[in-house]
Amino acid sequence: DEFNVMKMHTVLGYRLFTSADSEIDAIAAEVALTHHEKWDGTGYPGTKPDVEKGEIVKPGDGKYGVEIPITGRIVAVADVYDALMSPRCYKAAWEESRVLEHIKASSGKHFDPEVVESFFSIYDVIRAIRQKYAEEGEPEPA
Repeated sequence: DEFNVMKMHTVLGYRLFTSADSEIDAIAAEVALTHHEKWDGTGYPGTKPDVEKGEIVKPGDGKYGVEIPITGRIVAVADVYDALMSPRCYKAAWEESRVLEHIKASSGKHFDPEVVESFFSIYDVIRAIRQKYAEEGEPEPA
């Protein structure tokens, strides 16, 4: 039950941007709604019609593959990378090598394989950005 409530952050985030006053608002709405969809269809919140009714509903079956907008597929990788690399009140940060192995292993399951390939092709830039903006006390990637 708690996990279903937590999953609603995608729907509630989407609703924050439904006025779509700009292209950025429209992209933000799309990202909020789709960043927990998984390439293999096991993600959430699934279909959008109930979201548009303005009701809080139980999320449906997940979108699959290219049904997921590219913005959501990109943010899915970025979100998991950040979540695993960062310490949280409920968990320690993972070692960088473990995070990268997890992302590789999730290609074709959780993540779009092309997005994973792109992620690794620019990983030196991602690492440099992470190091530049690391919070105090947070371990930097090795």
